[in-house]
Amino acid sequence: MDATEFDGELQRRLAVLEDPEYHDPARADLPARDLIALLVAAVVLISAMLAWGYPW
Repeated sequence: MDATEFDGELQRRLAVLEDPEYHDPARADLPARDLIALLVAAVVLISAMLAWGYPW
């Protein structure tokens, strides 16, 4: 692929992404259950790291 083909493909993809009617399924909202699971996992991980690194 030469620079001209690359630039054309890049411009085509950018035009698709910039289109206001384009719906990106990767950016859909996460379900509340997933957000809660992420929050719980973060709290557990941070608590474990603090407990492990706390000087006794």
